Amino acid sequence: MSIPAVNLTYLGQPATPSQGQIIHGNDSGPMGKRLIGYGTATLDGAATTFTVNFVDGVQKYAQNNLVIPVQSVTAPATINGVANQSIISGVGAMGQIKVGASITTAGFSNAGNNNTFTVNAVTSSGVQVTNASAVAETNYAATLTTVLGPNVLGVQVARSGSSSDTAAASTTVQPSSVSNTGFTATISAAGSNAQLLSFIVEIFLVS
Repeated sequence: MSIPAVNLTYLGQPATPSQGQIIHGNDSGPMGKRLIGYGTATLDGAATTFTVNFVDGVQKYAQNNLVIPVQSVTAPATINGVANQSIISGVGAMGQIKVGASITTAGFSNAGNNNTFTVNAVTSSGVQVTNASAVAETNYAATLTTVLGPNVLGVQVARSGSSSDTAAASTTVQPSSVSNTGFTATISAAGSNAQLLSFIVEIFLVS
């Protein structure tokens, strides 16, 4: 047996969160990048760990994929003293991409142009990457995909004290293995089968 994964619900947010939706912690300044979620785990009387999902274990609540049409790639060249630099050009939204971001290209005819790269420089119409395998090409069927949005910096978890709880009041919850999709919760006692344990999660985001 095992404790079923718990998908969080959020205070002040839609009942069913989804990747890419607009979120806000209802605070100003740095604390605006904070969310409060809650959930209830159904214990099995044996396991002391379970998965907590920010959405469904696959989607990243605070991030979304940005797909941009691109149209050309330049052959490798030395730019500002850096060898094997290639420019991927397109239309629109390039300015949203940050230096250091990871991008994935697809749809080019030359296999060397389709890969995952780290962005070294950004202009309004293109991004510069290191790609010794780049081949000069114009192809209006190609795309560039990147992820926008903050990362999860960490979480705090506490028992909620809900009146519906049937697990021992002394049972505590600790988080570990935090990622952009969720974390692992460890409880201090297995309790009994079908007991309910409610908890509150404070999620801190960082750009």
